Amino acid sequence: MVVIGKILSSWGIKGEAKVLPLTFSNERFAEIESVYFYEGQDFKRLTIEHFRVSGKYVILKFRELSTPEEVTRLKGKELFIEKEKSPPLPEGVYYHYQILGLKVYTEQGLYLGEITNIIETGSNDVYVVTGEREVLIPAIDEVVKEIDLKKKRMTIHPMKGLLD
Repeated sequence: MVVIGKILSSWGIKGEAKVLPLTFSNERFAEIESVYFYEGQDFKRLTIEHFRVSGKYVILKFRELSTPEEVTRLKGKELFIEKEKSPPLPEGVYYHYQILGLKVYTEQGLYLGEITNIIETGSNDVYVVTGEREVLIPAIDEVVKEIDLKKKRMTIHPMKGLLD
């Protein structure tokens, strides 16, 4: 499963949900028929009846939810789609699940550790690399020089002070 959004609150009186999209394009929701959320030990399915964009958020109407109270019960839940249904991304853009677990090396071959978390800052992601110590790597072209998914490896050019 791939996370694509997070329910923030109910919206209006018809049981719509205000969702923070965790995908590079809000329009991706137009192609998605259903999403899943995790409850207890299982994933539960929600069918998307319609969607619209409201600023940086997406407003979703689910067939299974008809009141604001039902939506409020799901506040904070992440929404997922099946990996196989993940739309292809443009060159150089990756899903978080593809980045997590990559081994990180400097251009000189120094092993820094493994990407264990991704922090979304709004302007660019920051990769949390856990090794001998924790290092925060900005996900920008000046630093990230190569991502090789087959080798599960990322090569970086550390900016001055990044590894101090």
